[in-house]
Amino acid sequence: MATYATLEQAEAAARARSAEMVETRDTVEFDGHNCADVWDKGENCDGWDGNCHRCECGNRRVSWAFIEYPNGVWTYYAEAY
Repeated sequence: MATYATLEQAEAAARARSAEMVETRDTVEFDGHNCADVWDKGENCDGWDGNCHRCECGNRRVSWAFIEYPNGVWTYYAEAY
């Protein structure tokens, strides 16, 4: 996981990743509540597209979360809220 010297740099990296995900139609897994088989269809959620505020199956709201490590560097990850 990449780290950044400031929160602002981490936020800029997250925005850039979201823009990239639009172009590549990529999804990422997210922390928080799991959507596996949530609709009883036997299919798992494909993840989050980095842009909508819902995961691909629509069950969870997701956004970028930012965390500062004890050594002062920042990172971001996708998290259900």
